[in-house]
Formats: sequence, structure tokens, C-alpha cells
Amino acid sequence: MIDAWFGGADDALALVEPATGATLTYAALRTAVAGQASALLEAGVAPGDAVAFSLPNGPEIITLFLAVVAAGGAAAPLNPAYTAEELAAYLDDLKPRLYLTEAPVAMAVTALPPYDPDGTALLLHTSGTTSRPKQVPIARRNLLASAHTIAATYALGAADVSHCVMPLFHVHGLVASTLATLVSGGTVIVPRRFSAAAFWEDGATWGATWFSAVPTIHHILTTREREGVARPAHTLRFARSCSSALAPTLHGAFEQRFAIPLVEAYGMTEAAHQMASNPLPPGERRAGSVGIATGTELAILDSAWQPLPIGAIGEVSVRGAGVVSGYRENPEANAASFLDGWFRTGDSGRLDADGYLHLEGRIKELINRGGEKISPHEVEDALLRHPAVAEAVAFSLPDAKYGETVGAVVVLEVPVDPQELRAHCATQLAAFKVPDRIVIADAIPKGPTGKIQRRHMAALLGET
Repeated sequence: MIDAWFGGADDALALVEPATGATLTYAALRTAVAGQASALLEAGVAPGDAVAFSLPNGPEIITLFLAVVAAGGAAAPLNPAYTAEELAAYLDDLKPRLYLTEAPVAMAVTALPPYDPDGTALLLHTSGTTSRPKQVPIARRNLLASAHTIAATYALGAADVSHCVMPLFHVHGLVASTLATLVSGGTVIVPRRFSAAAFWEDGATWGATWFSAVPTIHHILTTREREGVARPAHTLRFARSCSSALAPTLHGAFEQRFAIPLVEAYGMTEAAHQMASNPLPPGERRAGSVGIATGTELAILDSAWQPLPIGAIGEVSVRGAGVVSGYRENPEANAASFLDGWFRTGDSGRLDADGYLHLEGRIKELINRGGEKISPHEVEDALLRHPAVAEAVAFSLPDAKYGETVGAVVVLEVPVDPQELRAHCATQLAAFKVPDRIVIADAIPKGPTGKIQRRHMAALLGET
């Protein structure tokens, strides 16, 4: 397992914690992983056992994850910010052999179990926006396939340095920023948390060549740049955006200010992260699209699992080596979401003639106003085109006449009246898509990975 997952030479730099300057070479990482795996075996972990842990970002959570996999277990990283009640609920659902809040002390290496590519390496929960969170068992072969796909998509190699600013208890940070780098022999900068103030200096010090983040982080960096915050020269060759929709206005502003390509990608936990991506230059980065299939097949399916023609809107579905075979102990959800290798993502979208995927939003988050289906992304993009709007989120509000109508929450850069924003939207959207209510807020609620929490928006407006 250790040879398969680590692509760097023994003396090459694998991990860096920038605040202290602590580093691990690939040789040291291999030793740490094997020693911690032996400690886990000594503690009673058997192949297939879940091992849950809550650790902050840093080299320790990476070595522990890899040690669990080397010991034959299924790693279940949990958000360290969970309340006691939330933590208890997840542990009750997972029923792990161990729950750890720090990495075990490495032992002398004993015989490790045979490597099983079909064994579960990672146990994560879906976000649970519409139902009880489901357990997603991601096999070792799924993770390796996804990591190699990401490395190939962006031509990652031993000279590349990833700046990991995403939490490592989700696939974005763990698979894209970290595993794709390790299998290609590069280096991962692993700060304890994302800090806009330290980002550029840390990247320049350790020679970061790329980073992947949610649009929220790209927005923060772009805004600081606009405010004239000084930064050192960088060595980045590209940036990647994933896990939430990237507004074309932010896309353009980021590329203009930093003079590097920003490529939007599309990933999900059930596919061990990446399913599609815009290509790096000289390929076309198509604004408003999450790109073309990467290591997967993409299709737009109707309710009967039949493919729809090019340009038709339906449910985005995917199959490939990174896609899991089903949820853990959830036959009802499996029957609804998996068939013949295909996974129904729950996203509405369309494929254009060149194979670029355009998302309309989560199917259950589309706004149904009297039978007219409205994409929240379209409304958000219109709002973000107003110069006073820094952030925007659109969502459905209950309505006696139409069933649902459009609501929006915005964060402003300068004061503006909501009626002016409605008038602005009316110049870009059909009348039925213009928000009926716009509320100005200091911040938009987001989850731990920076995803917008649409399900909380109606409550913010005092609606249910």
C-alpha cells in the first residue's frame, strides 16, 4: 500500500507545516505511516474496522489517515468543530473500533495485512441537506483512481507543490490537494487552517505551484488584493475551484488580478471527488461550466435512467473507477441512486456539444415558481453582476399563489437599496426569476468546507 500511494523519492519533501517549518520527507512519511499502522494493529484494529478521528489540519491527520489504510481499516475523519451531541451521533452511526483525537505513537513495524484494493479506505457522510446523512464507503481503488485522475488532469509531477487550504476531513482537501500530490511525488504545504494573511507568504516560502479551494476562499483572496494588501511574488502556475458554484464574475476577477488560470472542477464524495474539470491552457476554460469528464463517463439521465440528448436538462449521472458501488447499509438510497455502475448525483445540468457540463443546481434546490423551474445559480450570477454585491445566494421561499418564489440574501461591498438590486436583476432575468425578497446580511451561512447552506436561508428571512 505504501509503495502504491507514495510517488516521491525517499529524500524528496512530502509534507510541510508552514507555521513551524516542520517537514517530512517521503522516507520519513513511509516510516511514520508503517509505525502508526503497527500501533493501530496492536490496539486491536482488524481489516475492515472503522477508525474515527478528530484532528486539525496538519501532517498528523495525513499520516494517521494513511496509517489506518495501511492497517486495513476504514478511516473516518470527523470535523473537530462538532459539538458533543453531533460527535456522539456520528460515532453512534459509524460504530468505530477506535476514536482518536491525536495520532498514535509509532511502534516498531510488524507485518501489515495484505493490501486489498476493494477494501474501504475512507468512510464519509453526505452533507445531509435533504435527509439523514448517508455513509459513503470509498474503496482504496476508488481513491487511487481519483488521485491519479486529478494528477493527470493538471499534469502534476515531482516538481509541484500543493498548498492545501481545505479541511482534510473531506475529499476536496484529502484527495485533490493531498493524495493527488503524493501519488505524483510532489510536496503538500499543510497549514493548520486557511489564513488569507499568511497564504501568499507561505506559498512563496515553500514554492507553491497550485492550490484548490472553494469559491469563498477565491473571493477572500481577490477582495484582499482589491483592497491593496501587499503580497510577495508567487510561484503558482494555476488555481482550482471546486465544491461550490464559481460565479463567472469572480472567475474573471481572480484571473485578472493574479494572472494565473483558475480552473473550475466538479466533484462529489460518492465519486471519490473529481468527476469533471475545465482543462489547463491551452485547453478552453469555459466560464459557467464545470468542464469535461475526467476519468469518468458523464451522462444526463431522465427519471427512467435513460440518456437525454445534447443540450437537454436532466440529472447529472456519472460512472467510472472513482465512483463507489453504493452507500453503506442503505438499500433504499442505493436503489434510487445507483444502477449498472451509474450514480445519480442529484444535480440538474446539461452537456453542450463539446462535452462541457453546465450545472443548474441541486434538483431539490431548484426553485419551482408556478411550474417554472429556476436555477439559483442564474439568479446569483445576475446579483453578482451588480458592483455593490460581494456575495449572493438565491433559494426558494414558500408562496401561497405560486407554491414557491425566489428569495435572495446578499452581502454588500457598499450600501444599496434592495429595490435597486431587484431593478438590476430585471434587466438580466425574465420577470418570474427576479427575487421577490432580497435581504442584506453581514455574512452568508456556510458549512465547514465553505459550501453555501441554502437550507438555512428561508429561516434567515423569517420564512419556513
